[in-house]
Amino acid sequence: MKKIIHIAFVCMLILTATVSCKKTTKGLRPVVTGKSGELLILINDALWDGAVGDTLRSIINDSQAGLPQNEPLLDILHVSHNGFSSMFKTHRSILDLRVSNKIKENNLAVKDELYARTQSFMKIEANNNKEMVNFLFENRNKILAYFIIGERNRKIKTIKKNVVQELFEKVKEKYNFTLSFPGGYTINKDEKDFLWVSNETPSSSQGMFIYSFDYSSEDMFAKEEVIKRRNNLLRKYVPGPTPNSYMSTESNFPITYRQFKFDGNYACEARGLWKVENDFMGGPFLSITYLDEKTNKIVCLDSYVYYPNNKKREMLRELEAIMYSFENLNK
Repeated sequence: MKKIIHIAFVCMLILTATVSCKKTTKGLRPVVTGKSGELLILINDALWDGAVGDTLRSIINDSQAGLPQNEPLLDILHVSHNGFSSMFKTHRSILDLRVSNKIKENNLAVKDELYARTQSFMKIEANNNKEMVNFLFENRNKILAYFIIGERNRKIKTIKKNVVQELFEKVKEKYNFTLSFPGGYTINKDEKDFLWVSNETPSSSQGMFIYSFDYSSEDMFAKEEVIKRRNNLLRKYVPGPTPNSYMSTESNFPITYRQFKFDGNYACEARGLWKVENDFMGGPFLSITYLDEKTNKIVCLDSYVYYPNNKKREMLRELEAIMYSFENLNK
């Protein structure tokens, strides 16, 4: 009888240890590797060198809107299936493409955190090269959105580990929502209807203007009205480095504009270039303007980057991630 009890006790210990080990192992999954904004494309060399590869490059290498110089939407790292070793499995973003006559139906599937925490993994299958090319074009926006949003969410998680509490509380008190600014950001200007936050270094500047006002009509969301209001406030509150200079919107560069839902609110997004009137400074900006129906207020989160003669995509995406760390307390 004692022997049976002893065996049962040992079995229970093994089971408990096994469960604990599984939990520990899951918690110790590796972190992602690779550069921010980099996409690993897993595809055999024959496809990569042909029409499928050409199609992929035309999609991924398309220029990011609103930047003064050409920068691709994502940077590409190509690896063949034979070369897909363990060192590549933890890459932050992986797109796996496979063509085979055994595949009966074209398919696109995603699997978050397949090999590492916060990883974005997408697999696309097609029966032949022509169908793969067509399928890639048909799903272009879905492919790009998945990986770009994955990058944004990773940035948000990183930012929230190092939040400047003073800024968090200031935005909360002033506007009744929260934004998570990482270390380095400080308050530049705090006016009744305007808050300017920035991260300054000897060679660069990343900043955000936050402003709000009463909503009166849908016309306030028209592209021209958004830019006009932006210019008026920047002229009032954002002086340049020389006398009679001030920040404004560059009218000789295309401004992209779209309407969408931001945290469930009606909103519009504008991307373009800013400049300093009567001076030579400039760079990209990204603004999100939304309607808070509960307070009948329009709120604008307006970000900019100054980093002359350098790439700016990832700096602007950091600011975009800060915007999307938004949590509305008026709900």
